[in-house]
Amino acid sequence: MQFSKFGDKFNRYTGITQLMDDLNEGLRTPGAIMLGGGNPAAIPSMLDYFTELSADMLAKGELLAAMTNYDGPQGKDAFLNALAKLLNDTYGWSLTKNNISLTNGSQSSFFALFNLFAGTTAEGQKRKILLPLAPEYIGYSDAGLEDELFRTFKPEITKLDGGLFKYHIDFERLKVDADIGAICVSRPTNPTGNVLTDEEVDKLDKLARAHGIPLILDCAYGSPFPNILFEDVTPFWNDNTVLCMSLSKLGLPGLRCGIVIANEAITQALTNINGIISLAPGSMGPAMATEMIARGDMLRLGNVIRPDSFGHHAKRVKSFNEVNNDIKDQTTNLYI
Repeated sequence: MQFSKFGDKFNRYTGITQLMDDLNEGLRTPGAIMLGGGNPAAIPSMLDYFTELSADMLAKGELLAAMTNYDGPQGKDAFLNALAKLLNDTYGWSLTKNNISLTNGSQSSFFALFNLFAGTTAEGQKRKILLPLAPEYIGYSDAGLEDELFRTFKPEITKLDGGLFKYHIDFERLKVDADIGAICVSRPTNPTGNVLTDEEVDKLDKLARAHGIPLILDCAYGSPFPNILFEDVTPFWNDNTVLCMSLSKLGLPGLRCGIVIANEAITQALTNINGIISLAPGSMGPAMATEMIARGDMLRLGNVIRPDSFGHHAKRVKSFNEVNNDIKDQTTNLYI
């Protein structure tokens, strides 16, 4: 049996596949404490909320309606409209439903986005995604239809009191070449928890605009929701920004609902990709999220998702030198 180039590339056993296999193994292991892998651990108060919400929606027939009907390839209209209004009212943005599209989880969002903006163009140019600092999310690394899709730069690291440190984008070294199709960064970063400052995001936005490319912000853990942050940051969006979120980090990873906020051209492209690849995104997550917004709960639920919500678990904090070595290893592997 011979696979195509696509088959050979995506038949590899990658880091993100191994991570998900480990999570599946944990579910089948008696006594395992599931702390989550890209989603919060099971928090009793959140589970109680989801139990009550789903029971109420089931009694009203709303969950059954979601299970027995397709949404459109852009996603559930009621959720798109409700989310646009919520973000406009809260942050003064000017969104319509045409700025929002849904996917079957944020991993699907990034597969589509990376291959929209990077790879070989119709003119034969090879374009890349710029990751302005590493380490970055392991799930990005194998998402390209073509290899060598990324370029990244080592961070600037500031030592703080008490053995702590903060790493920043090294804007002195950061270079946006003509072959860069988009800039992408997570805020906060998985798995380090590093949070870009408002100033860093503003500088990246200016760089992206100056080079005519979009800035992709992966805010799956951050603002506007679930806002699992311990830094005071400002939610950021404009028509050159692609803002990505997920219901997984609210504690609903099984519903596979990614959310992308972008300009109308990008929204239409993602809608068309959805139609071809999956017909439509799943309906259960958007149905539940619409009800959360109606109840005024979507933004406040992030206050529940905190370490003290599910008890304290022993953890070992790496030394500065260990983390610095990890960064060197990752940038060596990623730097092109």
